[in-house]
Amino acid sequence: MADAAATAGAGGSGTRSGSKQSTNPADNYHLARRRTLQVVVSSLLTEAGFESAEKASVETLTEMLQSYISEIGRSAKSYCEHTARTQPTLSDIVVTLVEMGFNVDTLPAYAKRSQRMVITAPPVTNQPVTPKALTAGQNRPHPPHIPSHFPEFPDPHTYIKTPVSVEATLGLGVV
Repeated sequence: MADAAATAGAGGSGTRSGSKQSTNPADNYHLARRRTLQVVVSSLLTEAGFESAEKASVETLTEMLQSYISEIGRSAKSYCEHTARTQPTLSDIVVTLVEMGFNVDTLPAYAKRSQRMVITAPPVTNQPVTPKALTAGQNRPHPPHIPSHFPEFPDPHTYIKTPVSVEATLGLGVV
């Protein structure tokens, strides 16, 4: 029973998001995240008693789940910024869920349900790599009087003076 829904949702979907392999690490990361959401949707369908599901239905439910999770993140971020913080806390998420009409009192019972399916995390392959900035020279280590939690010195070319030899020409005829 679980295999039919999982196959319909994850591996055999053939949708635009799961059918192509990309060489771009950022694309691979997004595809892996998308496949994980499809597996979650498939397992929820299996728990609800469905033996199979159409690919379009699983894709639509995956889009809805992704939008719901994104909206929770955006709203929680907005609440935390409203209180002059940069990192959302559990209370920001709880307020967000309540504002979205979700009954948070049912979460502990839902998390402890007996028929839940455990979904393993996908293998970490290629996470998005942020390009490094161009550096010139070697960064100097901190002298002993500077605490180690301070940021590193900038690239040497930004603060080390390079002597320039320009011969002064006196006279207006050179111009």
